[in-house]
Amino acid sequence: MLLRQPAVTGGSGSTYIYGYFDREYKPNMKQEDCVNFVATGVSLAINRDGSSGGCVRLAIITSDGVERRLIKGSDVPTYTLNR
Repeated sequence: MLLRQPAVTGGSGSTYIYGYFDREYKPNMKQEDCVNFVATGVSLAINRDGSSGGCVRLAIITSDGVERRLIKGSDVPTYTLNR
């Protein structure tokens, strides 16, 4: 069964970002806000999931075509707990 959803997350690291996704997703985000939302989510997943790779590859799909962006591994933010 398929369900229509405004946004979804999937993949091996998705279980690590459900809370982030639910809290930060906003309908009708501007394109750059959306790019930042996705890049941060993937970065958070990478920090917890060894199978999520070491870089962030984005494809921004619009009526004008596809724009691809790469955030190299050395530029992917890292997140640690400060306790």
